[in-house]
Amino acid sequence: MSDLATLIKQIEQLSPESRATLAKYIEYLQWEEAQSQVVEAAGWSFSFIEAFKGATVKASDDSAGMDVKMAPATVGGESQPALWAHPPVVGQAIIEYHVPIPQQVAEIRLKLAIGIRDGSEIAETNLVAFGVKVNGVRVWGQQTNNLSWQEAKIPLDLTAGDIARIEFTTEALGSHEWTWAVWGNPELVGKIN
Repeated sequence: MSDLATLIKQIEQLSPESRATLAKYIEYLQWEEAQSQVVEAAGWSFSFIEAFKGATVKASDDSAGMDVKMAPATVGGESQPALWAHPPVVGQAIIEYHVPIPQQVAEIRLKLAIGIRDGSEIAETNLVAFGVKVNGVRVWGQQTNNLSWQEAKIPLDLTAGDIARIEFTTEALGSHEWTWAVWGNPELVGKIN
């Protein structure tokens, strides 16, 4: 039903009264979208891409084979700003941030996407473990070798007025070759009370 030509044909078949009702519903949907944009604009956010220069990059063991940087990444033909986190031969690549949480912010979520960059020849049996830790506690994880972006929204229980230690980790589960792991546009978002 998302095909515009099919939708127009269906609208043309409606009675004038139904078209008037549809017009009112469309106005409502437009208003609702505008309201959600106002709420997003009035909210709080923290971009891990913009704060990358202040991040600590390390390996859990030896850093041999690890490649971590901030750059655009293309996954499944779609590009976005990203944290590149190719894991080391052994252990995890860790990108650590210290994020001040403002007093007036609530309902904080971590929005991100994960994937393996285009051009990778990662084997079907080879996976990358993506993980997020907050103050040393693992709050999210996924194992994948997917060559398309996979989005996630993770609710976080962060204390207003505190400084949260947030870590993004990647680890090769098997060979580290072709584990071109990337975090797409990770960002904290919250509501201002």
